[in-house]
Amino acid sequence: MLLYNTLGRKKEEFIPVRPGRATMYVCGITAYDFCHIGHARSAVFFDVLARRLRHSGHNLTFVRNFTDVDDKIIARANSEGRDWLEVANTHIAAFHEDMDRLKVLRADFEPRATEYIPQIQEICVTLIAAGKAYATPSGDVYFRVRAWPRYGRLSGRGLDELLAGARVVSGEEKEDPLDFALWKAAKNGEPFWESPWGKGRPGWHIECSAMSAPWLPLDIHGGGQDLIFPHHENEIAQSEAAGNAALANYWIHNGFVQTNAEKMSKSLGNATTIRAMLKNYLPETLRFFILSKHYRSPVDFTQQSMDEAEKALRRVYSALLEASGALARGKWKNSALPENMRREWESLPEAFEVALDDDVNTAQALGQIFSQTRLVNRLLEDKNLRGSEGGRKMLAEFLERAFDWERQLGLFGATPAAFLEELRDIRVRRKNLDRGRIADLLKRREIARAGENFAESDELRDRLAESGVTVRDTREGQIWDLE
Repeated sequence: MLLYNTLGRKKEEFIPVRPGRATMYVCGITAYDFCHIGHARSAVFFDVLARRLRHSGHNLTFVRNFTDVDDKIIARANSEGRDWLEVANTHIAAFHEDMDRLKVLRADFEPRATEYIPQIQEICVTLIAAGKAYATPSGDVYFRVRAWPRYGRLSGRGLDELLAGARVVSGEEKEDPLDFALWKAAKNGEPFWESPWGKGRPGWHIECSAMSAPWLPLDIHGGGQDLIFPHHENEIAQSEAAGNAALANYWIHNGFVQTNAEKMSKSLGNATTIRAMLKNYLPETLRFFILSKHYRSPVDFTQQSMDEAEKALRRVYSALLEASGALARGKWKNSALPENMRREWESLPEAFEVALDDDVNTAQALGQIFSQTRLVNRLLEDKNLRGSEGGRKMLAEFLERAFDWERQLGLFGATPAAFLEELRDIRVRRKNLDRGRIADLLKRREIARAGENFAESDELRDRLAESGVTVRDTREGQIWDLE
């Protein structure tokens, strides 16, 4: 399995520190607001990576943290007149609700920053004793960036470049503009913990050094590209300066979600929350949209791209439904598939596996699924192929392979008929159509056809088409959809 390592800026073979076991730590949310689609992209990708590692035989320990005390959480609590911990707990619960809907499996461990205050203080004490950090008269503790020569390895940024963009905020007591906070003296009204430097609370970066420590050395440390600098750079510096030989062997970062070619973020005011998106689209549509692009590439979020994801899902689920129906009513002749078709069909599962082993290329893996769907549709359209023993075997394997796609990608695991019904319903709602009127016209058309009143049947079909409803007559009855 090859993974792109940000630290080396190249794909590297994944070899865990402990044979047969793997550890992965992914930076979770700062719990002050509802998650947006950028959070969904990171969570869905690392969920697939975890699934793939386990599928490949690794005994994986997956850790994802929560920052539950932070400037943003405190500011939100003050603006809403709520307790800061209530704000954090509310948004951690919301994170779980959103991710459960997206089929993101829970991490094995989900530590919170406030559970690691003693460990955070211990790291600070160690760094001060080693001369890598210092306490100020007001009770802040800062890391001395210039005291760590390897600073900048992950991000590729030199100290001169960093210094050009550094600044000292009024009231800070830094020795150097490059230094960053490990511990912050508490202001009036803020949550605090007693420490050797007075009442205070942890800085953001050191939380992860403390929370990841029980599993060091990590095989994989991950998060979004925006965490490379300064968060992950600072994590490496403070963890390794405190005496750890290596924080992680592989640093993996997913690309941004963009809106109109601009990074999606709350600070820019262009972030769409997951729960707002799921009012108009099914969770599996959002998950598919995320996995349809390679995780390191930026992805531009638009309504058109979501509609395309919806159509792609419908294509696969429709094939699964028709394959299931054909198997249920089939009478099979003892004949084989054409040799070229059989060879292509048998090669596609391996191509799916190869794609996932090549830096978790879900876009390419989905391409192999669509190639299989295309072959199944070709089979279903050909009466001779559909009725052959070779055809029966292909249809059965198609349904069986869908279980593997669900296990590895978290896609195509729903009951096809139920999923397609849900998909129709949400599209009807999105288009503000009258579901009751559509159902009434379909029922009347069904009665007309049963009575061989084909003129009325055609007239009702035209009335349905005016609302964008298409009807297809099959041996199972009429099947309707939206254009």
